[in-house]
Amino acid sequence: MKYIFILTISLLYLEAQTVLDFKTFLNQAIDSSPYLHSSALNIESAKQEGSILNRYENPSLALEVSQFSPDVGSSEAGFRAAYSQPVRLWGVADAKSALSTAMHQNAKSSYAQKKAFFVKSLSLLYVDYVQSKKSFILLAQTKAIAKTIYDISLARYESGTIAKGVMLQAKIDYQMVEAQEDSARLQTSNAYFQLLRYAGVTKELEIDANYQFSRRSEGVNSEIQLLEAKSIQADAQAKVNANKFEWVNVYAELEKEPNQDIARLGVNIPLAIFNTKAQEKQLSILESKKAKLLIKNEQNRVKIELSRLTKERQALLNMELKYEKLLQSETELLLMFQEGYKIASINLLQLQDIKNRVIGSEQMLINITSALDKNAILTNYIQGNNNE
Repeated sequence: MKYIFILTISLLYLEAQTVLDFKTFLNQAIDSSPYLHSSALNIESAKQEGSILNRYENPSLALEVSQFSPDVGSSEAGFRAAYSQPVRLWGVADAKSALSTAMHQNAKSSYAQKKAFFVKSLSLLYVDYVQSKKSFILLAQTKAIAKTIYDISLARYESGTIAKGVMLQAKIDYQMVEAQEDSARLQTSNAYFQLLRYAGVTKELEIDANYQFSRRSEGVNSEIQLLEAKSIQADAQAKVNANKFEWVNVYAELEKEPNQDIARLGVNIPLAIFNTKAQEKQLSILESKKAKLLIKNEQNRVKIELSRLTKERQALLNMELKYEKLLQSETELLLMFQEGYKIASINLLQLQDIKNRVIGSEQMLINITSALDKNAILTNYIQGNNNE
């Protein structure tokens, strides 16, 4: 439904530069964000750390030359060559491979959580900006109404049908709205630049202010997903630490002496007497338990928060419907009172009262729309569905 006093954003803010819709602006912010790029590098770092876990130890080669000088006879030379290779025990490789996979998944889940939080925060800042902008436009609407009332009052004062004090009341009301414009303009500007700053934008952009957020189907909560990945990594680390030692050293030697050749083949086995990794294993188990408890706590929090958001949304929709009907009646009454004031059948206080009611209802509808958008943003975030 169209109301006579509503001014459109496109008429007041039409500029030569291209207007970006919110989806385009959001995608550009995601693509160019140094914060997200930095977080994405952690995935590659985790991949490299996993490769380090799985790589083999280098072999070693020893070469010796001996000189034998017997008491009787000539001197003769000998040599010794030894080759050794650390060999990972059976089962350790599988445990480390599982840990490597868990580390990589943990890094991916961490990035997904940071991205979801970035999208949520940017979306909320966008809603704040739109709310400020619409409120500023509403103030321009208020100014237009106050100017109309002042013009009528001035005309009636000059014709001698109202006292000077009544005319001055209308003038002061108009001047007050004019004075509020600078404050509202500053508030809108601050919200705009805060939005650009968080998005990492380096130049001013004209962003469309008509995007509406809606609740989407459920996905996977990024906070819970990250905690689950941490729990899996802790379990994998515990399995690695369950191995008291990981390597045995296999060696082969060939030694040549003047009167004999000696070949050796053997294995060095570490003895797990003082360092059994018991503490490391216990720490990993504790980390896993902590993550599982945090998962349960997050699941409970999400459940109660979803219930709250659902009830809030229903209340906001009911309020929106009632204020739309109220605004329709108030606008109709304001038109009648304006005409009545021209012919002195309505006094100034009555006219200003209904004017304030109309503006108040329009501001309330702006606030309700913003609250519904924020409700959808938060609902999508905790349900694991980004507003992309």
